[in-house]
Amino acid sequence: MTTSPPDSLTAATCAAGRPSSRLPWPLLTGLALVLLALWLLPLEGVKRSHGLFPLALHTVSEIFAVIVAMLVFAVAWNAYARERAGNILILACAFLGVGLLDFGHALSYQGMPDLVTPASPGKAIDFWLTARLLAALALLTAALRPWTPLRRSESRYRLLAGVLAATGAVFVLQLYWPEVWPLTFVPGQGLTPFKVGAEFGIIAILALAAWRFHRLHRAKAPCDAANLFAACLIGILSELCFTLYTNVYDLFSLVGHLYKIVAYLFIYRAIFVASVREPYRRLEVAIAERQAAENRVEYLAYHDALTGLPNRMLLQDRLEQAMVWAGRSGTKVALLFLDLDNFKAINDSLGHSASDDLLKTLAAKLKASLHNTDTISRQSGDEFVMVLSGLDNREDCTPPLAQIMEGIQAPILLGDTEIALSASIGIALYPDDGQTFDALLQKAETAMYTAKEAGRNAYRFFDESMSTEAVANLALRNGLRRALEQKQFVLHYQPQIDLASGAVIGVEALIRWQHPDLGLLAPGRFIAVAEDSGLIVPMGEWVIEEACRQGARWRRAGLPPLVVAVNLSAIQFRRGNVEQTVMRALEASGLPPEWLELELTESILLQGTDSVFAIVRELKRHGVKFSIDDFGTGYSSLSYLKRFAVDKLKIDQSFVRDLTPDSDDAAIIRAIVQMAHSLGLRTIAEGVETEDTLELLRHFGCDEAQGYHFARPMPAEAINAYLAKNHPPVAMSA
Repeated sequence: MTTSPPDSLTAATCAAGRPSSRLPWPLLTGLALVLLALWLLPLEGVKRSHGLFPLALHTVSEIFAVIVAMLVFAVAWNAYARERAGNILILACAFLGVGLLDFGHALSYQGMPDLVTPASPGKAIDFWLTARLLAALALLTAALRPWTPLRRSESRYRLLAGVLAATGAVFVLQLYWPEVWPLTFVPGQGLTPFKVGAEFGIIAILALAAWRFHRLHRAKAPCDAANLFAACLIGILSELCFTLYTNVYDLFSLVGHLYKIVAYLFIYRAIFVASVREPYRRLEVAIAERQAAENRVEYLAYHDALTGLPNRMLLQDRLEQAMVWAGRSGTKVALLFLDLDNFKAINDSLGHSASDDLLKTLAAKLKASLHNTDTISRQSGDEFVMVLSGLDNREDCTPPLAQIMEGIQAPILLGDTEIALSASIGIALYPDDGQTFDALLQKAETAMYTAKEAGRNAYRFFDESMSTEAVANLALRNGLRRALEQKQFVLHYQPQIDLASGAVIGVEALIRWQHPDLGLLAPGRFIAVAEDSGLIVPMGEWVIEEACRQGARWRRAGLPPLVVAVNLSAIQFRRGNVEQTVMRALEASGLPPEWLELELTESILLQGTDSVFAIVRELKRHGVKFSIDDFGTGYSSLSYLKRFAVDKLKIDQSFVRDLTPDSDDAAIIRAIVQMAHSLGLRTIAEGVETEDTLELLRHFGCDEAQGYHFARPMPAEAINAYLAKNHPPVAMSA
């Protein structure tokens, strides 16, 4: 049972904060049709009546327009923020001037008290035209300027000062030098051509601004282009009215003023959206994004980032819930610890990106193989842990285990590469193997390592013997490190006999651990642990150095030279610096290189052949001898023997121990000896324990032997006595 990652933002949340995307075509169409109907209406007497738009109604409408214009300024100015577009402030400051000019227009209307100079239609029209022109130019500027913030915040004060200065100049000129204004109204004749032309000029400016806002709307620009577009079009309708009226009290003057107020309201709406509603919407988006981020963080706290599977924390919670339910229902819970086999090799060959894709595909397959009530978790790397609940007994694990193994082994296609996987699985049961998460996980992991030791691609149920062995291995691992530091290792030497002469021609150096509590330990007790932990590298270096020192001591003591044979681990070739270690040991001890023999296992020959060959070739150039240990038990080929040019083949004791004249072992040994001689190699048999075995080896033509029949491995100081008593050494040519 897993949880899907939360979406970062829903579509609705993403849309929050965007200005309205709808153009008010129904309203615009309706207003245009009303104006068209009024224009075509044949009732000229009604349309031109002096009583349709009385002074009081005009005053009320202008005061309302002034209030809306001031609100445009107040809202935008007080909601100013550096990150907001400067176009909003351009409109705001301009409409402060528009509101003041409209106020001058209202006070100058015919029938109003005198404002410095007598009220008249011409005076009112002059204020009107300058207000309309300022509004149109502000809208055009806002439409053409990119919707970006002002470069400096103090620019808004300069903008405000400029608008107030221009507005003040209009008032001064109109009130004190009215003769500088063009004639816009002639009593008894009506509007002048200049006035009508000015109205059409304003209409042209508004039309250009409307076209630009329409493009911004279609481009989904970050502004309320729809409302500003509507304001421009309604402003055009208003201006058209003022090209049609014949007196300031007729129907077209009334409609023109009403349309102007509607246009102002659309501008106010755009300013309100940008200055108040839009920030709140952005705040909603920010809150939604923060909530989504918190949800994501919470999700990642309990899930693996790569596969989306539960991580260790969530797995523990699920397991504890399953254990509680199992305790109530009398059932069992299985904890499965799965580790892919040889995944490092796959990772090295494919690369990390492809390996990640492989793990995600595998995670999906494993999840599909479980019930919805079960849980699968990725712990780290290529390790997965699964919880199977509702089991009556251990046998109930078999069907899901078979399905899991089958799913893993099914090839996975990555690009053009088909990957075949296998895994080792360990199983621990609640309540049989543990009562806590940590205990069950540790025991399942122990069982998994047992499955790996059994050959991989298998599963094992935990039992107490595994725990005992794991504790013992841990104690050995910790003890090995101390043994290196405290020099608890010693070398024993087993003589090697020339079968033709019966003389001792060499010794094999065999490591022993003088354990402070367990006594003298043979390498079979600790070498595997040393290889797993990597301690085999410093341990192997010490063996080479000590064996060379001892060989040199025997030479200085006057004994004929003995070839000292030393085993090398494959780990030493992968992690150590074998060539430098050997040459350093030979130089420090003074032992001639031809009296050192390095025994290679067949596994060393098969891995990293080029690098191993280079090391062997360089050491042979200095005179070091080489033999292949445990020959016949691995996968050596004649090409390896030819390429590495070894000196000796060591026949594994598994062929020697039960040797009889007519056995298969006899045929194998005879074939090995004949092959070696045909290649110019010597042979040595290990594990010789009886005289009969020795005679058969002589009969087969084997060159050398070692084993309990001659001597057990012994300390260095015992070699002198052994040589003097049993086998006087003979000199060998290098």
